[in-house]
Amino acid sequence: MKLLHRDQDVRLAELLRLVPHTHHAAVRREIEALRAEQAAEFAHERRIIEDEAALLRTKVAKLAETRRRLLEHNRRDAASFRKFRQAIKHSRAMHSLEHLPALLPQLKETLGVAEIGLVLSGEDFADFLPDPLPCGRVVAAAALENEVCRLCQATPPRPFLGPTRRMPRPDFFLPRDVSAASALLEGSCFVCGLKDKFRRDRLVGAVAFFDPAPGRYTPDKATDFLEHFCDILAADLVNVRDHEKLDREKVIDELTTAPNRAYLTRHAPRMLEFSGRKGFPVCALFIDLDRFKAINDTLGHAVGDRVLVAVAMRLKESMRRYDIFARLGGDEFVAILPDTDLAEAADMAARIRQAVADIDVARIIGQDTRLGLSASVGLARLEPGEGVDALIRRADADMYAAKRGAAANDNPA
Repeated sequence: MKLLHRDQDVRLAELLRLVPHTHHAAVRREIEALRAEQAAEFAHERRIIEDEAALLRTKVAKLAETRRRLLEHNRRDAASFRKFRQAIKHSRAMHSLEHLPALLPQLKETLGVAEIGLVLSGEDFADFLPDPLPCGRVVAAAALENEVCRLCQATPPRPFLGPTRRMPRPDFFLPRDVSAASALLEGSCFVCGLKDKFRRDRLVGAVAFFDPAPGRYTPDKATDFLEHFCDILAADLVNVRDHEKLDREKVIDELTTAPNRAYLTRHAPRMLEFSGRKGFPVCALFIDLDRFKAINDTLGHAVGDRVLVAVAMRLKESMRRYDIFARLGGDEFVAILPDTDLAEAADMAARIRQAVADIDVARIIGQDTRLGLSASVGLARLEPGEGVDALIRRADADMYAAKRGAAANDNPA
C-alpha cells in the first residue's frame, strides 16, 4: 500500500506541473477527496468480503459437523446391518425346531440383547417343539392374539416400544426362570408379533427384546432392522415347521400314525452300525396279527382299519422310548430293540402277545362280535456284519415258524 501511495505521489507531482500554480491546492483537495472515497469503498468491500468469509467458515463448519454425523450414522447403520445380517444367518441355519433352545442364546449375543422372549402358538408349533421349551413358551393362539393386540393397539398392530412396566403382562413375554427379571422390568422392551407368511392377518407367535436400560427401546427409535428380522424369523419358523411336517408325513403311516417302512429304513441302519461299534446286542421282533383277515372279511375293511389303529397304539405303548417301531404294511409290524439280548426280546414278545390278546375288538368297533385277535411274534438277534433287511427276514422266518407251531397245536394230528 505504501508503494502504491508513493507511485501516486510521483504521478501527482507530474500532473501538478501541468496545472497553474494557483490551482494546485484545489487539485490536491479533489484528489484527496477521491482517495478518501476510494478508501471508504475499499473498506466497505473488505467488510463485505470478511462477512462473507465468516459466513462461509460457518457453513463449512456446519457441513463438517453434518458430514461427521452422517459418517457416524452410516457407521452405526453398517454395524447394525452386519449385526442383523449375522442374526439372519443364525435364523436361516435352523433346520429343526429342536434347535430353538440353541438359537435364542446365539441371537441374544449377536444382537446384544439382555433377554429374548419367544411365545409361539400351540396350534401351530406344539407338536414340533422340544418339551419343555426352556427358551420360551407355547400358548393357545387365542391367548397370543389377545395379549399382542392389548399391547400393540394400532391398526394394523405395530410393534410395542417403551418401558417394560407399561406392558399389561410382562411375564407373558419374559422367558420362564429369568434371573434378571426384576432389573428387566425397570428397563425397556420391544415386542413384535410374528405373522404367518401365508396369512398375514394371523399371528403364529411373538418375540420380545428386553433391556435393563430405559432408553434402549423408545417410540422415537427406528425399528426397520428389528421388524425386518422379525419377519424373517417368523418365515423361518413356519418354513422349518412345514418342512418337518412334510418330513414326518413321509415316515409316518397315514392310517395308524405309527412310523412306516421309510422310517425304519432311515433310522435302523444307524442303530445297527452304532451297535456294531459299541458291541451291544440288538434284536428284532416281527409281529403279525392272527385272525385279522376274519375281521376284515366279516366286519369290513373300515372296521379292520379301526382295529389296526388300536393295535398300533397298543404296540407303541409296549415299546421303550429308544426302540424303533414301524408298520411294514397290512397287519405286519416290526420292532428293533437296541441293547437287548434274546431272553429280553422273548420277554418283550410275550408282553406284546398279551397286549394284543387283551384288545377288546367289540368295544373298539362299538358292536357285538366274538371275533378276537392274537399275534405271532418272531425273534432274531443281530449277527456281525448283518444288515437291517437280513435281520428282519430272519425274524420274519421265526414268526412263520411260531405261527406254524401254533397252528399245529390247535389242530393236532
